[in-house]
Amino acid sequence: MRVILVVVLVCALLILCTQSISPEEIRQKAIESSKNIETCRFKMTMKAEISFSNDSKVVRSSMISNVNGAYDFANRRVYMKMVSTMSSPEESLQIESESYLMNDTMYMKMKFPNGTCRWVKTEVKDEAWNRSNQIKQQVDLLKISEVERLPDERVNGTDCYVLELKPDLDRFVEYMVKSGQETPQNVSLLKDMLKEVKVREWIAKDTFYPIKTEMRMVIEMPMSLSIGSLKRSLSMRQVMNMTIELYDINEPVNIELPSDAESAILIQS
Repeated sequence: MRVILVVVLVCALLILCTQSISPEEIRQKAIESSKNIETCRFKMTMKAEISFSNDSKVVRSSMISNVNGAYDFANRRVYMKMVSTMSSPEESLQIESESYLMNDTMYMKMKFPNGTCRWVKTEVKDEAWNRSNQIKQQVDLLKISEVERLPDERVNGTDCYVLELKPDLDRFVEYMVKSGQETPQNVSLLKDMLKEVKVREWIAKDTFYPIKTEMRMVIEMPMSLSIGSLKRSLSMRQVMNMTIELYDINEPVNIELPSDAESAILIQS
């Protein structure tokens, strides 16, 4: 009987200790631990639905992108393969791309629906690393948000803390510009258009690495169209859902440029 009581007491203490960590502590530990990530693989899914409407008609289109890739920060190398499918009432189009960021040069292979492929390359600055760095983007979201702890979950067998993030909208717009999702010229317009931002991050309990992020963003914009004496009021609504997962963190990765990319056409940035 005493043994059972001791086991129950130990379990209760473990639960209390686990629950005692605050959302702010989880946030700070995740920010610090992310500095120790030297290599990883990642997968990302982006779904965007856009609708244009007037008083009598709604036209919808969508895009789904699936991305797989790997990072080697010590050697400044990134690999990424993306398959995007764009659909509208008239047609559906699929585009594949493959890219390598090697030190200060970006190589990209585009594969078009007719089967043709082309390698191009361009010189990049440090900003390109920030824009392609999914880990930095997850950490930046943690820095600009209020955080609330949700019930713990498991991601691919890893026990995780779950945080709901409530980003400051002004700082979130700045984050989108820094991550390359928007241009500086669109800042004031985007602040008016941005209607909803929801973010959740899964932080591994054993390492405090941010191993998964889900984001939902809603943008709405009214428009006016004038053709002669005809005036129409339109509205645009875009809903984007994105999921990013990191795995094989600090496991060896080998990112080598394909031989046919060495003859890539140089494009001046």
